[in-house]
Amino acid sequence: MCEHVPLNRAKVVFATENDENQSYKRLKMIVDITIENFRSLKAEQLFSFHVENPKSHLASNVAYPMGDKIGVLRSAGIYGANASGKSNVLLAFEALRYLVGQSGNLNEGEAIPCYEPYLLSEMTRNAPIRFEIEFIVPEGTRYSYTVMYNKSQILEETLDFYPSRQKANIFKRSFSDTWETISFGGHYKGSVRRIPFFANNGYLSKAGNSAASPDLIRNAYNYFRQHIRHVGSAEEIHIKDFFEEDGALASAAELLCSVDTGISEVRSKLNKVNPETLKSFPDDLRDFIMEKTKRTFTFGHQTESGRIEFFKESMESEGTQRLFHATPMLLTIFKTGGVLIWDEIDRSFHPNIAELLIRLFNDEMVNVGGAQLIFSTHNLQLMSPEQLRRDQIWFTTKEDGQTSLYSLDSFDKNQVKSTTPYRDWYYDGRFGALPHVNYDRIASLLRPAMARNRPEQLN
Repeated sequence: MCEHVPLNRAKVVFATENDENQSYKRLKMIVDITIENFRSLKAEQLFSFHVENPKSHLASNVAYPMGDKIGVLRSAGIYGANASGKSNVLLAFEALRYLVGQSGNLNEGEAIPCYEPYLLSEMTRNAPIRFEIEFIVPEGTRYSYTVMYNKSQILEETLDFYPSRQKANIFKRSFSDTWETISFGGHYKGSVRRIPFFANNGYLSKAGNSAASPDLIRNAYNYFRQHIRHVGSAEEIHIKDFFEEDGALASAAELLCSVDTGISEVRSKLNKVNPETLKSFPDDLRDFIMEKTKRTFTFGHQTESGRIEFFKESMESEGTQRLFHATPMLLTIFKTGGVLIWDEIDRSFHPNIAELLIRLFNDEMVNVGGAQLIFSTHNLQLMSPEQLRRDQIWFTTKEDGQTSLYSLDSFDKNQVKSTTPYRDWYYDGRFGALPHVNYDRIASLLRPAMARNRPEQLN
């Protein structure tokens, strides 16, 4: 029977390492990202996880991926009205992951799929997108990667790293460069450097996937390919193979049981899918269907008589299904470290479940591997000084179609303190990022035509 258990029971599922003092050597964390001309983010916007005052409020919410050299937030959340650009900020990570992990596979002349500029201005609708991201790989190297591109080509691309306090260049590619003219820094030694690429291929994408490249290149490439995950993406389907590992299903059932879903057991069945029945489908759609349908799950609930009755996945609540689909990523990210992107973390969940997830990432005794959570939410229960630091709370606002991104930490520290009731002040509109609702206009629109034409009848 699945008994009622406190929230912190999930620590049993996620605890992965005993030697906490040495864990920083394998942390994989994002320090900050700059986004320009991507979707609704027209002007340059900085989303930073770098902590300037790590010893202040909720110090345990900060990890140290390079010992005590730099503090990085274990989690950060974005608040804002619907359509204010929260999802677009998170999609920037997906675009970067594509540019590094997959753009090297593009054939000559193919369009870059993640070219999505700001379309509400003639100045930007055909202008380049620019990303700059600073990150730390498991080997302890701190990198800075910048890429600028349009629909058909990579215009600029630079990879730097920090062998000391001073930044050093690994390679630099400008608009006019080909694979024969790209420049390299003095730290790029040995191996094959001049790897042929088309104008629409990222050099890091091509070189990182080459066995001839040095670790300095491949470690940066593998960071994007292996250590950034996005809940709700197609990756969820493939990562379900995680359940083939011994004990994985039992861990998933333990997690679901621990949050009071009534589930005591999860079973998996491998289905035989005949590819001939799908031969008329496009290759990508056929592969998607085969991957999605090759494995089905049933969920055991205890009956009144004490036996276990198994339900199909479709019979479970949307929240239970969503949590189950995310479980492989959660179990993997806490085991191996990395970054988890989660848009609308509160959707279909009770507020306590979203709070639990953030607590797990912020708990230094659980999250010893330095897993990092970046999420969006409308859940005001999470906006609490007991849960999040000022620098972990971000807001998006949209004006004239443009998204602005800013942190609670940007407000006057003498006015907004760690003792401030964040959510009350936010609800009062002191931080902005609230939807503007015109009740009279909406009521007039929805009021029956007869009542609109003869308002005296309402009296």
